[in-house]
Amino acid sequence: MKGVHVNRQTPFVFFVTFVHQMEADFSYQSPRMELLFKTLKWMLDSQQIGVTIEELSKHLGLGEWETQHLFQEYLEKDPIRFVQDAFSPSLTQVGRQQAQLSIFDSLDEMHDVPPTHLDLDIRIIEESPEEVYYSIYPYFLGNVFIASHESGLCQVTFEDSEVGSIRLKKTFPKSMIREERTELHELAYQALMSYFTGTGAIPVIPIAVKATSFQVRVWNELQLLGKSELTTYGALAQKLGDPNLSRAVGSAVGSNPVALLIPCHRVLHHSGKIGSFRWGSWRKQWLLAIEK
Repeated sequence: MKGVHVNRQTPFVFFVTFVHQMEADFSYQSPRMELLFKTLKWMLDSQQIGVTIEELSKHLGLGEWETQHLFQEYLEKDPIRFVQDAFSPSLTQVGRQQAQLSIFDSLDEMHDVPPTHLDLDIRIIEESPEEVYYSIYPYFLGNVFIASHESGLCQVTFEDSEVGSIRLKKTFPKSMIREERTELHELAYQALMSYFTGTGAIPVIPIAVKATSFQVRVWNELQLLGKSELTTYGALAQKLGDPNLSRAVGSAVGSNPVALLIPCHRVLHHSGKIGSFRWGSWRKQWLLAIEK
């Protein structure tokens, strides 16, 4: 496993233990994540607004308890609650309060809120690194392409929406591109796996990308957004000191190379519409519904 030099990482034994455990779990996790991915897509594509647990279980070919467990395992959300949130008129309401308690929430859960954002160290690199490494992982929101080099993580994208290796080669045309897992890939993947459940302590994730200083300013603002906290391009522009920068902010948000970890899905059009998303507006709807 290729090592990388990064700051403030946990000991190497942490990564070795995690990698062995993850690889052992893949035979169990992969088909479950693929099943959840296809189910979420079906629920939104066919507008399953009034679906019941019984109907959903029949579609999945699982028992009702198994269906509940599948959603809770990865999304920490009941499937019917997910459907209600996905089609709620308030899904894209900026400045909304925490969702109302349902029968699936407890008072203890409401008060025991996990960290709302990851700790990222975003830096700009001027020159292309000599070597860039990538690997592809199964994920319940679609297979993810993760890439890094000696200075940090440089890309996290969804393979069904864009071929990660093509974007990577365009970004680093002079670099040697290798398919090989690194410790940083495993760290990023762990962060993605616990993204919605808040389980497991994640150290600082170093991100080193080709970007302008303005883009990094926008991405740094994005990473400060808490779970379920939404904003608009105009509001981001005002935070950056110039309300006329909305278009430039939109461009910076759209060029984000690190999906989820830099949460560009939490930025909406001022009209309240979900708006475009590099990896599909339907996926943005998923993310907003899961985080609601």
